[in-house]
Amino acid sequence: MTMRERCPLLHNMSAPPRSMAKYAGLADLAGSAGQLGAGVHWLPFEGIGVFGTPVRFALDRELPWKSVEEVLERLGVVAGPDPEQQLAALVNARADELPLPDGCAVIPAKAEHRVLWPDTLSALAILAKCSSHIWLRAKSPALNAALARRAVTLLVPPAFARRLPKETP
Repeated sequence: MTMRERCPLLHNMSAPPRSMAKYAGLADLAGSAGQLGAGVHWLPFEGIGVFGTPVRFALDRELPWKSVEEVLERLGVVAGPDPEQQLAALVNARADELPLPDGCAVIPAKAEHRVLWPDTLSALAILAKCSSHIWLRAKSPALNAALARRAVTLLVPPAFARRLPKETP
């Protein structure tokens, strides 16, 4: 079979894909805590127009980033033969442990947003797997992006807010 006899696939490789998720949510339905009947409950929320629980993740300003080995050392881990793969595995494992949905909207980080997991690995697990609009648990970690961003707030939907710890561990 020659090349001309096959059906060619159409590809547009000249531009990277650009998917964008914007969160408008149910802010117009958000109200104060109370019962609406038929078993429907509203959870309290913080801020005007925010329907969910903001949770902030931030890297320590003193976190060294001259090498992946330094970050592993800061985490108390001895670097192996492939430290970048080792750190990515740690980030993926921590992301899988966090009681968050598989995706969360990213909103501007504010100092008043609660930090539930202040440890460096949790911050890396979130920052390395988010864009400016969304965090995805299944995303491959981008460790350089985590360093550039340094802090982010996820808007956890009310259905998952019950899984969040009441206090910082």
